[in-house]
Amino acid sequence: MTWRDLFKTALSNLGRHTVRTALSSVGVMVGILTMVTMLSLGVGVQREMISNFQSLGLETLTLRPQYEERSLFNQFGEPRRTKLLTSTLADELRAHPEVIKVMPRIYLPGTMSISLRMDDHEVRIWVWDTDDENPTEPFASPAEAVAGRKIESDESGHITLSTSLLKEMDIDDDQALIGQEVELVLHAPRGETVAFPFTVVGAFNGRRGVRLGFSDQLALKSWWYNDPKLLETQGYDALTVRTTSLSAATRLLDDLEAQGFEVRSMKMMLDMANRGILIMQAMLGSVGLVALLVASLGIANTMIMAVYERTKEIGILKAVGAAPRQIRGLFIIEAALIGLIGGVAGTVGGWLLGLGLNWLIVAIMAWQEITIPQNIRFFALSWWLVALALAFATVVGLLAGLYPAARAARLDPLEALRHE
Repeated sequence: MTWRDLFKTALSNLGRHTVRTALSSVGVMVGILTMVTMLSLGVGVQREMISNFQSLGLETLTLRPQYEERSLFNQFGEPRRTKLLTSTLADELRAHPEVIKVMPRIYLPGTMSISLRMDDHEVRIWVWDTDDENPTEPFASPAEAVAGRKIESDESGHITLSTSLLKEMDIDDDQALIGQEVELVLHAPRGETVAFPFTVVGAFNGRRGVRLGFSDQLALKSWWYNDPKLLETQGYDALTVRTTSLSAATRLLDDLEAQGFEVRSMKMMLDMANRGILIMQAMLGSVGLVALLVASLGIANTMIMAVYERTKEIGILKAVGAAPRQIRGLFIIEAALIGLIGGVAGTVGGWLLGLGLNWLIVAIMAWQEITIPQNIRFFALSWWLVALALAFATVVGLLAGLYPAARAARLDPLEALRHE
């Protein structure tokens, strides 16, 4: 018997017991479906994350001031800054031949009570800066102006409002807001209140809140801490530095760390995120491995039953000259085909399940008014994942059939022919 004859005979044997074959394949299908769905989630998240990091630029560094170590006396408050990010440092970085752009940042404290007052409306809000380059939110899409224009970081006295905030305030005409005067009201814990006037120059479709220029954010924070020279005493909260290349970013990172600054690069953050995704994929994929282990026992049981039922048939094959290796190959091929059938069904099912879950996640995020890029895919089925799933399912079936195949090959032809 040639391998072609063995393959045709194996297919014919599987067709004789279609229900048993289908049930044996179901276990493999469930395991492969689980693996494909879980691993495609990791692949999709990784692709979106890499794409967003690359759009921000892997050649970008983020500097933060150095703090003293926490002790019994400052364990609840912010530690004192021992290395400041000053305007002099920012100017030196701008003069660096391998630096393209330096963006100073001021972060308003989470405890700050800010409300927006417009006509008869006053709502609590959060203030964002004008720069969309935010590596801490790799899935966030850039805010787009839907009315008026975007605000620049060096502007003062101007403000843009998010459409979700306007919807909350029952304001439908975004364009009519342009040029209107509004106030940001701060309520300090010490009992004081102050209102900062602003002119609306646009509306954006990003996350809920308002956007201000750098100097206006500094003014809010200076009043909150009652420190008019906050920039001199505390410095910037962060500096985002974009260099000409990834190698330039690496060299500058080493220099700045040697000076005592806390520096993070996009590449460092991407590497950390990739490691986390790999761990997640391994943990999620192990669920499918357990299901495949159970499925392999089902295949082995099916093939052992097949050997018992076809004992006389095996004796006839040996009597007409079939070698033990051919008998062994016949049963191994049957077991491998059961695994392959389950692998194909599981891969298709995993792909369909991924599409459904992706639609559900996007719908839930839209319902929660979470801004994400259009056509985002959290589940991505790559060619290597398909090949891996089919190969793995086939190997599981093959391994499960080794023992039944060896048992069939060892049968004595005379005893097999006498079997009823």
